[in-house]
Amino acid sequence: MVGLAATLARSVLLLPAATRRVGLATMSWVKEVDSSGVTFINSFADPSKMPRSPLPEITLVGRSNVGKSSALNCLSGRRKKVAQVSKTPGRTRLINLFSVGKACMVTDLPGYGFAKVSADMQEEWRRNVEAYLRSRENLRVAVVFVDSQREPQQVDAQILDFLVYNEIPALVVATKTDKLKASQLQPCLAALRKGLELPPDQPIPFSSVTDVGRKEVWNYLERMCSEQNTNN
Repeated sequence: MVGLAATLARSVLLLPAATRRVGLATMSWVKEVDSSGVTFINSFADPSKMPRSPLPEITLVGRSNVGKSSALNCLSGRRKKVAQVSKTPGRTRLINLFSVGKACMVTDLPGYGFAKVSADMQEEWRRNVEAYLRSRENLRVAVVFVDSQREPQQVDAQILDFLVYNEIPALVVATKTDKLKASQLQPCLAALRKGLELPPDQPIPFSSVTDVGRKEVWNYLERMCSEQNTNN
């Protein structure tokens, strides 16, 4: 893990400053992930033990049964699964770290809001997730997955409020859109947009079954990171 960070650090110094700020990729992030895939690095119980990278970091957050692992597998664009899809929501308790070629790093945070775990376990998850979100200096965007079939949830609004308070930009993605009828999609997206007070171009509709939204999510993330670098 240290070797990965060191190699990336050496590589980034060879590129122009403008390129370093966006990442190492010389192609679009969609093409980068199609070429390199999403590679699992390791899992961590303690955020302070995670390796650092010069690449922009994207984190994935969402309720335990929102389809976050399936979404990550879809985003990877590979037949081989990079994230284990558990039949028991709330089982993932570690922070999983992945690399996306020379484009970015991705972290998959433990799901929140699952009732069938102890209060102590939920508190431990909360502390670790908050410590991660506050300590990763290259963290650029949090992707918040919400269920397109459900009304806006208070726990999702709380996560978004936490991100705003800590000045972490968010991209909201509505999963499981394949389960909606065509006539239901736009009203459901509009309800989420209104209830969670989202910008006009969010949430992005997404399906891990049909790949709807896959390219849109990668393009949006690349644009958000690029705009941050320009503003800085």
